[in-house]
Amino acid sequence: MLVGVLSDSHDNVSAIKKAGEELRRRGVGLVLHAGDWVSPFSARFLREALGEGVRIVGVWGNNEGERPFFLEVARKFGVEVVGEAAELEVAGRRVAVYHGTSPFLLRALVESGLYDVVVYGHTHQAVVERRGGTLVVNPGELCGCLTGRSTYAVVDLDKLEVDLFFL
Repeated sequence: MLVGVLSDSHDNVSAIKKAGEELRRRGVGLVLHAGDWVSPFSARFLREALGEGVRIVGVWGNNEGERPFFLEVARKFGVEVVGEAAELEVAGRRVAVYHGTSPFLLRALVESGLYDVVVYGHTHQAVVERRGGTLVVNPGELCGCLTGRSTYAVVDLDKLEVDLFFL
């Protein structure tokens, strides 16, 4: 199964739409968003770009305001925002998603040995590495506001491999 991985979209509507369209074309079955969506309309534009057949699960970043309204909009468009962190079982793999604001908590997730894949964001820097038996993925920043590069990742859960893409 292919999983799209996004983070730090920061209301960049054109990047959200383009990434969603590319992920749909690549055939992902799930998209994980590691936070810093910022405004509720980001969830709507991602859903519209992906279409109805792709599950979207996200967590909060440190820049989301008006969380109750964000949840209302997300639910309306079939986007699951599950809180500060998420734990999922997907295609027989254990996956954790966390924005990454606490290096201590991020390290605990990675080093716990509980997860096949840990997804995070926050740093705006793309990272793909293996730590022990855990694949660690930071897709970088979708917004392109700090590095000047809009990036996202696709994880192949069958092979536990990652491809990083630039918009």
